[in-house]
Amino acid sequence: MTNKKAKRSRAIKATTTSSDSLTMGSVVSSTSASAAAATKSFPPPTTNTVASVTNMDGSAQASAFIVHDNSESGLLKLPNEVKQRIWSLAVTVEEPIKPQQIREHSNKFIWSEDQFNKKTHAIEVGAVPQLTAVQLAKVCRSVYDDVATTHLFYTVNDFHFEFTSFPGYFEFNGYRNISPALTYLVAITEPRRKAIRNIRVPWVYSSKVAGAQYFTLITACLGLQSLDLKLHPIWSTPLSGGPGLPGFKECLVAVQGLKKLTVSPADHMSGGGAAWDHVKEKMERLCKQLEPLLEERMALSRSKTYNLTKFRQAQLAAKLDVHGEGRLSKDKKPGQVSSRTRQQVRNVDNMTADGTIPHRDSPKYDLNGDLAWVITAIEQSREAVLGGIQSVEFLVKGGPSCSGNTWERFRVQKGKEEEFWEDVTVLNSLNCRHRINDFYEKKPKAYGAQLVLDVWRLREFEPGSEGKTKVQTEKRLEATIKALAAAEKREAEEAARVAREAAKAAKADKQALKVKQPKPSKGHR
Repeated sequence: MTNKKAKRSRAIKATTTSSDSLTMGSVVSSTSASAAAATKSFPPPTTNTVASVTNMDGSAQASAFIVHDNSESGLLKLPNEVKQRIWSLAVTVEEPIKPQQIREHSNKFIWSEDQFNKKTHAIEVGAVPQLTAVQLAKVCRSVYDDVATTHLFYTVNDFHFEFTSFPGYFEFNGYRNISPALTYLVAITEPRRKAIRNIRVPWVYSSKVAGAQYFTLITACLGLQSLDLKLHPIWSTPLSGGPGLPGFKECLVAVQGLKKLTVSPADHMSGGGAAWDHVKEKMERLCKQLEPLLEERMALSRSKTYNLTKFRQAQLAAKLDVHGEGRLSKDKKPGQVSSRTRQQVRNVDNMTADGTIPHRDSPKYDLNGDLAWVITAIEQSREAVLGGIQSVEFLVKGGPSCSGNTWERFRVQKGKEEEFWEDVTVLNSLNCRHRINDFYEKKPKAYGAQLVLDVWRLREFEPGSEGKTKVQTEKRLEATIKALAAAEKREAEEAARVAREAAKAAKADKQALKVKQPKPSKGHR
């Protein structure tokens, strides 16, 4: 991927200092490294590792590369308007930027398909030349202020987001890759989001909640001028009209004030046979229905605000360890002692080069002595005695949970699942209760169901949704016990009936045999 206006780029490069020693391979950094790291000297240049992620946000780093006085530079003496025009041409990339998350929970992205090796499934940062915007930001403080702080890279380039990752990327990473558009727009800072002018995004979500979050992020791109919507088949939504599409209401707000809008079927829908051609025709009709509805909203002025609730929901859905301005500084709000919690500051200090925070294993037991690990299954139960009182122990499978605010909390970290015996008195979390119920529903005759129910009923809990759920788990186990008792009663009644019939049949056989037996004659004595 090359830059436009090569001659102008060479002219700029001639004015830089020590440009040959600059890092040529880097990951597009969504946000800066920690404020503490920004005060240190820039790391040694590398060419092909994720550890060479470039930090464009710390202005203190730019000064580390000054090797001589540039106050006499003719380029830097030009009027600001002329310099901005030169910088704009220099940081413009010919092909669209296609950000892809380098790993789960990371706020770092590669920007070219060439940086992902489809054969080895490795991220090769140095496979393409380093972005000119990154190189210029490291020349000197003056150039840094002109290029990085004005967010020119985001203003002049086109950003294309695909529905899925690069071919082979999903299989390599082994996790469900969330929409690149959602993760990237959450990861970058608010000024960078505002600076974006041109975006291509897929419209594919079958969930109204996800669609609402998606278009709320696009609305948050306050400076957006051009939007290219690629409509993918949404099987759960009738193709009869636009208002039925997920996120349509938020989309109407997202297109306000745009100068250019394109709505068309996804590119992959061509050449797929007669079935695909039929679907494509429907999608084209849907696009024609959408265009007048959206163009009408384009006439309105661009919204200066967006729904903060849905924006925060999108932040949670992105599942990033650090996002937005979360790591630009330790106090990003002037006039306040601190705008962040102590834990957030510790997270920033511990952040790795790939934009993630090393996961800290949760303790096995909480402060109440209950098991805090995630339980994935219960294999067996056995009789136990605890403090002279009859109890139940379970052979459980589980381990420390993954980080995250959604369903990931109920997954065990890879390679850390264990099997161990635990007494019912420490298995009081909702997760444990559900697994115990699953066990007894699968093996209703296993030992200890009634004892477990008695122990649960002795536990006190706070009123609220969690308390109601615990009551529901008790009712579920009680229903299992009653179902087993009813089944055993039916079995006993059936066994008794069979026994009575067998006894009756035996008695009848005995009488029949007695009748058939011949009487001895009187002459034989």
